[in-house]
Amino acid sequence: MNDRLHQQRMTQRALAFVLAGAVHDIYNGQQQLVIDHSFGDGYFCHFTDYQPLSKTELMQIHKRMQLLIHQYGRIEKRAASPRDWRHLSGPDHTNHRPPILKIGNFSSPSYEETELDLRKLPEYELKTYNRGFLLRDGRGPGGTLRPFLDYPKLFQTMEEYEAWGRILNVHNVSELNKQVKSRNFKELIWLAEGLQEKKIVQVADAITQRKARLVFIAGPSSSGKTTFTKRLIIQLKVNGINARTISMDDYFIDRDKMTPLSDGTLDFESIDCVNLADLQSDTKTLLNHGAVSLRSYDFRAGKSRILLEKIKLGAEDLLIFEGIHGLNPVITENLDPSDYYKIYISALTQLNIDKHHPVSTSDARLLRRIVRDSKFRGYTAHDTLTRWQSVRFGEVHNIFPYQEQCDIMFNSALVYELSILKRHALPLLRKAPSSPDRDRLLILLHLIQSIPERFVPGTSILREFIGKSYFRY
Repeated sequence: MNDRLHQQRMTQRALAFVLAGAVHDIYNGQQQLVIDHSFGDGYFCHFTDYQPLSKTELMQIHKRMQLLIHQYGRIEKRAASPRDWRHLSGPDHTNHRPPILKIGNFSSPSYEETELDLRKLPEYELKTYNRGFLLRDGRGPGGTLRPFLDYPKLFQTMEEYEAWGRILNVHNVSELNKQVKSRNFKELIWLAEGLQEKKIVQVADAITQRKARLVFIAGPSSSGKTTFTKRLIIQLKVNGINARTISMDDYFIDRDKMTPLSDGTLDFESIDCVNLADLQSDTKTLLNHGAVSLRSYDFRAGKSRILLEKIKLGAEDLLIFEGIHGLNPVITENLDPSDYYKIYISALTQLNIDKHHPVSTSDARLLRRIVRDSKFRGYTAHDTLTRWQSVRFGEVHNIFPYQEQCDIMFNSALVYELSILKRHALPLLRKAPSSPDRDRLLILLHLIQSIPERFVPGTSILREFIGKSYFRY
């Protein structure tokens, strides 16, 4: 699976490079292309003026891409010079210069391994979307295009973060580094944290207005679900609501009852590992003002334990379920929609290295996890990197398909977080053996100016990963 995902990233970056070359050839600098973020089996792209392109214009770009692919057949690669990297304002661009890619008259830096053989590219298409277009690459059998699935709530959340970037005046690494070097980063941190707190208040108000008795919170690994939940509880308390929390992990079935995968391992991220009957029964009992026993799952013994302590919801009480399956409709199929509220949380960073290179949202979460695993779980960066593709597999199959089932999305990404994570992650990654993921993260961190972590508020989601949080976990 690792090789397949790595090859997919390589060909996706190659297609993005060819697209940038085609736009360069057609518009000759009259229009600036922005490859903004991942979406819809590819990238969401637009011009800097956000003027939508017609189908005729997209067809022209597509034809130019085909011409470049057939005319050159291969992307050229050369060593970088200091001039190529000076625009990033990064602290280590002198000593760490990834190569420059070239096709025809167009050249651009390369921040991760890219497929150079254009004969290996999958099927692709340019599709109009919102104020821009999608560059979609084939991820079906044999590199064919899969049917397009729209995720309007996800896209709206990403657009909201773009608007936050305009408020913060940070869209890319260069702008972030300039703020850090000019010592404006304290205000940047205050504004970024303030925008997140404002969003949490909005979520609490929406829950209060619905008069929901249950809240389900789900999201992929290292999204900051625990800290978000604790901050949400505070805002609900401000609204006069007492919130209790239960982890869905406590409803896992005993390990000896789980069906192993073909390789003999257990997939704890499968819905089949959850005791749905008891979870649904307890949920109904609580909604009917009954009492249920709390549970705890012993991961070492692989056993579920029913505790003596019981929980019951009062008139002003609310119960929060936190777990990766919170958005799965199976969980709530027998409940009245007015009784619950669903929240999807993820770290959807919109920071770009430059106009053609968005920072991967999964890479941002991976850096969080590397730091947390080292600080709190005793894992090396190599351990975390080795497990990451398995984590991603579980997310793709058990979380992402249901993200649009939510009532609201919360973006836990902080525009300044790479400047904080760098101090922790860089020495850990340097000790890990070379791999595509490790090398890509090192390149990214070398471009970022550091910020001392003492300026991070104690209630920040980032504290869940770097430590010294005001909350107890």
